[in-house]
Amino acid sequence: MVQSLPLAMAVLEGPEGRVLQLNRAFTDLFGYTLEDLPTVAEWRERAYPDPAFRAAMLEAWNARITGGPEAAGEPLSGTVACKDGSVRFVRIALASLNEWLLVTFTDMTEQRRTEEALQVSEALYRELLERQGDGFGMVDAEERFLLVNPVAEQIFGVAPGKLLGRSLLEFLEPEQQAQVRQETELREEGLPSTYELRIRQEDGTPRTLLVTATPRSKQGEGRRQIIGLFRDITDQKAVEGRLRESEARYRDQFNLASEGIYTLSPEGEILEVNQSSARMHGCLPAEMRGLKLVELCAPQAADLTGKRLRRILAGEALTYEVEHRHKDGRTFPLEVSASLISEAGEPRILVFHRDITERKRVQEALRESEEQLRTIFEASDAGIILVSPGGSIEFANRKMAELFGTTIDRLIGSSYLSHLHPSELEQGDHRMRLLMEGGISSVAAERRYLRVDGTDFWGHLSGRRLQHPDGSLRALLGIVTDITQRRQAEEEQQSLQAQLHQAQKMESLGSLAGGVAHDMNNVLGAILGLASAHMDSLPPGSPAHRAFGTIIKAAERGGIMLKSLLSFARQNTAEKRQLDLNSILREEVRLLERTTLSKVRLVLQLAPDLRPIQGDAGALTHALMNLCVNAVDAMPESGTLTFRTRNLGPDWVEAQVEDTGTGMPKEVLEKALDPFFTTKDVGKGTGLGLSIVYSTVKAHLGQMELWSEPGQGTCVTMRFPACRMPQAASKTSGAHRLMPAVRPLKVLLVDDDELIQTAMMGLLELLGHEPTVAPSGEEALIRIEAGLRPDVVVLDMNMPGLGGAGTLPRLRALLPAVPVLLATGRADQAALDLVEAHPLVSLLAKPFGMKDLEACLAPLQPE
Repeated sequence: MVQSLPLAMAVLEGPEGRVLQLNRAFTDLFGYTLEDLPTVAEWRERAYPDPAFRAAMLEAWNARITGGPEAAGEPLSGTVACKDGSVRFVRIALASLNEWLLVTFTDMTEQRRTEEALQVSEALYRELLERQGDGFGMVDAEERFLLVNPVAEQIFGVAPGKLLGRSLLEFLEPEQQAQVRQETELREEGLPSTYELRIRQEDGTPRTLLVTATPRSKQGEGRRQIIGLFRDITDQKAVEGRLRESEARYRDQFNLASEGIYTLSPEGEILEVNQSSARMHGCLPAEMRGLKLVELCAPQAADLTGKRLRRILAGEALTYEVEHRHKDGRTFPLEVSASLISEAGEPRILVFHRDITERKRVQEALRESEEQLRTIFEASDAGIILVSPGGSIEFANRKMAELFGTTIDRLIGSSYLSHLHPSELEQGDHRMRLLMEGGISSVAAERRYLRVDGTDFWGHLSGRRLQHPDGSLRALLGIVTDITQRRQAEEEQQSLQAQLHQAQKMESLGSLAGGVAHDMNNVLGAILGLASAHMDSLPPGSPAHRAFGTIIKAAERGGIMLKSLLSFARQNTAEKRQLDLNSILREEVRLLERTTLSKVRLVLQLAPDLRPIQGDAGALTHALMNLCVNAVDAMPESGTLTFRTRNLGPDWVEAQVEDTGTGMPKEVLEKALDPFFTTKDVGKGTGLGLSIVYSTVKAHLGQMELWSEPGQGTCVTMRFPACRMPQAASKTSGAHRLMPAVRPLKVLLVDDDELIQTAMMGLLELLGHEPTVAPSGEEALIRIEAGLRPDVVVLDMNMPGLGGAGTLPRLRALLPAVPVLLATGRADQAALDLVEAHPLVSLLAKPFGMKDLEACLAPLQPE
């Protein structure tokens, strides 16, 4: 019975036993006989030559056998190698017959090939759809999208996958929806159509599409589906519109041009003519079209017309004068410019012309009036000369001879250039040659001239080129006016203007310094405050403790630099105390050794018994740093920078900074102390370095000398009044040991800067106080009026709105007995006046650290 069945079968003795029987369908399918496959192992070896696939099939085989009767009955699909080397894809089923196994094989090869071909076809269809250059979409009878490609989604401005199911009508204006319905009616009759469609994308952007719609019958139904191709032609339509506008503008310009314009055929026939040309000839444009050019020319010009046309057709551009005939019979002169052009691939001659009747009349009148002008020249208060093409004076009036201090007879025949001052000779010769050669037609310049007696004067020269009717040079006309007194007055005015400009620069610098100081003091105050607070919480000597110490020193140095800047701009009251110049110089050298001065040798020659001076350490440090920067710039390769100090008599202390650099020439040395003067490239110097040093020395009631020679280096000597009794030098440090507050204070902080707000909140809380923040003076006043009663107010001087100056009087009126700390980085006279005018107000200088804040708050705490 097994042999007669059409399904390929094998009977096995157990899962690993012998092959008992193979039916004819099995041999027909795979080519194997029972002699080829005596055992199951031999079947697996022959049917599954790939070891990996064989192992997988064996695992699946065992799973079905060990899974019980139901599992063994589940089909197993795989590829089997036939005896002839071909491959068949089959579905394998197992069945138990007592101790035997019945295995059936169903050939699925053709079905598998059909499925794979279908998959390839679908993939190819999808790829073609995705790569379609135009937008593709299929819609149903209600214009809902059933299928779209990415290009269509981009055209409609919709995210991927969000166009399916939506109606085309959603993207249309009402009149466009009507157009689509009309096109749909045509397609209901089975007719394709192509039309333009205006849509609005998802975001409202208008676009114009070229739509090609084709009906497609839906299988099994009478209703149709529509396949549409969408091409975005928005840019193309815009170009077409611009082209139409351009053509319209060209036509308007052609007709409205003041010059006459017409075009000719190669035979000399007028094709197009504008209104100006027709008006010159007394005709309408229609009357001139079709005429031959020779018909417009005066008889004496007719013979040249044909020759000129041939030259233009050969590619030569011509400019010439010609006589044309008016409709009333008279003739008039034209200046003509003609050239060859191409229009739609055909040669055309484009002609521009203007009526020069008036110009001709003026030229004739000029020639007739030369004698009259000569009389005028003689009576003029300005010097007038005519210079021949050879450069000699061929005519001069009386005034010109007086200016040169000679007579007309001696002046005529002399060279014009011989009367120029040597400093003007090169420029004067160049301009005169340009006039003679026709490079320029006129010149207006101020020239320095020599008199016969050797003295000089300034004259304003107005020169023109005089031509013969044929355009060749006849002479140069020069009119010279004595402007010596005016020049002197202008020089005096320029000097005054320079002084005013300098004063305005200094005023602007002061304003800039104030603005920079306010913002930078807030930044430095936040850094200094938080760093000093965190330093107290760290063990001394730890890396973090040292790091915060470095941050504190950097912030304090920044504050000192800001004070120096404000001092230079006269906006800050210097903080003066007794100082040791030697200590300041040693600190300066330690800083320089850690920076970029590896090629510069530093030498200290300091007097051990140097007397102290009264001054601002920050300002002096900044001044010395400017001197060092200048010295390093003057020694780009290598050199020596020497610092010296000594006692100069009983009343003075002297300090010197000397380099071995390039030095300065005399003209640079004379301007070296001027503000904004610099010899450095643009962007590499402000011109304020030495002027800051000079102003700092003067502010300390000192003296300054500057010596320099090219190649010998520069030495700056500074002298300061000496102090009689030295005081213990105060140390600057934002670090200290935190002491708990005797009693917490309610502190109202009024500051608009978020950095200061955050830093001050942290500092006050660490000191044991209760802070409240108001971002403006107005907000602080509102809170006080609402019942807020602080123990002390920290008020920022510089804020928008009322600011510190406007807030303090109102605050004092509301809280007459509450102490106020006026915080500012610019302790100018205005701040001092506020402190003086209101009781219980003191200054808190920015930037400040924790110890500064604690020192200000400690006296306000009750015992």
